[in-house]
Amino acid sequence: MAFVTIEQGRLNGLQGDGCVVWRGIPYAQPPVGELRWRAPMPVSRWAGTWPATDYGPQSLQPQEIGVAPAPSSEDCLYLNVCAPQGTPPPGGWPVLFWLHGGGYRTGSGIQAGEGQAFARAGIVVVTVNYRLGALGMTYLAGILGPSEQDAGVCALLDQIAALRWVRGNIGAFGGNPQRITVYGVSAGAKSVGNLMASPLSRNTFSQAIVSSGGDHVATPEQGTAIAARLIRELGGTRHLRSVPAEDILAAQERILTGMSAVWLWRPTIHPKVLPAMPTALVAAGSAAGIRLMIGHNGNESATFSAFLGDEAIAPADDVVTGIFGDTRVLDTYRDTRGADMAKAAFMSDERYGIPTQRLADAQARHSRVYRYRIDIAQPGVPEFLDGAHGMELGMVWGPPKEVSLPREITAAQIHEAWVSFIEDGIPLPSWPPYGETRPVMVFDEDSHVEYDPNRRERLAWGDISWQPGAWFRF
Repeated sequence: MAFVTIEQGRLNGLQGDGCVVWRGIPYAQPPVGELRWRAPMPVSRWAGTWPATDYGPQSLQPQEIGVAPAPSSEDCLYLNVCAPQGTPPPGGWPVLFWLHGGGYRTGSGIQAGEGQAFARAGIVVVTVNYRLGALGMTYLAGILGPSEQDAGVCALLDQIAALRWVRGNIGAFGGNPQRITVYGVSAGAKSVGNLMASPLSRNTFSQAIVSSGGDHVATPEQGTAIAARLIRELGGTRHLRSVPAEDILAAQERILTGMSAVWLWRPTIHPKVLPAMPTALVAAGSAAGIRLMIGHNGNESATFSAFLGDEAIAPADDVVTGIFGDTRVLDTYRDTRGADMAKAAFMSDERYGIPTQRLADAQARHSRVYRYRIDIAQPGVPEFLDGAHGMELGMVWGPPKEVSLPREITAAQIHEAWVSFIEDGIPLPSWPPYGETRPVMVFDEDSHVEYDPNRRERLAWGDISWQPGAWFRF
């Protein structure tokens, strides 16, 4: 057993392989009953010792292919800590605060594991559950009034509460609260962008890693439309806080389900929590001084195609017309990617590539930024998933034991870059900071730096702005 004492009381954890783990630590009160769709409330102190040996439930979510069949519950506000064994250095070890992906609809803190490889490298890892889907992001204010404003940003408020918990308690685990790097992939990455933008998370972290992120929040009008549909599915507003959570999940899934629902739910603009689009706030200096490592994958849409087939690009014409007024921009993608890949590449850029580029440009005005692109998948994954959405996770979190083949060398290099950035803010010696020449570290079987890659596609987008939404109609 491993014992620590935090603000709320004593914890016991478990010795691991070169690390110590504490699981299922509550960082807020259960968001149930009258606390449903409310900002998270602090945890009360407990008597005795909290057994931090089992994971807490993940957020209530549908059980699907690709989703861990773990217990899920409305009572989900738990986090896990994985720390190095031994005596921490003066000031403590650097801290990695991880936010999982899953389209704001599925996933859990241990989506990528507990972080043993990072802990063995001298990093304390915190993995977090937060509210998902309708229970985490239903904008009730447009229907029930401003007293329900927080309902549209519960997921973000959970993340901020967890981050504040880490600032106050991580020293007990040997971590340095002044050296916290927030990191997320997909919805987790978009969450990191929200944290960089939110006034409520200022001065809580010093570095950020954004993997396939950028803006993805709803306007009050978008949020109200989704909330109205959910309420119709539930039969009205009379029992919103007493209806079983499972009924809310079922109603959520009747609106859109499966991969088609991946980007339906997202936080809504909030006057105090997220007062504007995240990238605009970052450009204005909301995250000044925070070092950023940011990138996306070269073939993001391949993951969606693997699940949806041709349906993955079915919305492309509607999406491109909604942004540009016509489909002429696809001609550029046909020239650069070929006719077969044009729509898939456009959809990848709409959700990840261009938002990544714009967030990098915004933060580069205020701090050092490193930008990357990943064009391979981890060793053993079929090559048609090279550069697909989320395919870097295995390489970042679990470097290969054997390092001889080109892909194994790159996988080890990716893990090394993440560790180095978390430790000292510089990922690799050969990786130049992002700036006017737009250098991008491209990870493939022969990793190298490219300057302003995919330039024609970037220029085709110009400075046009758009409000992201769900790819599929509901």
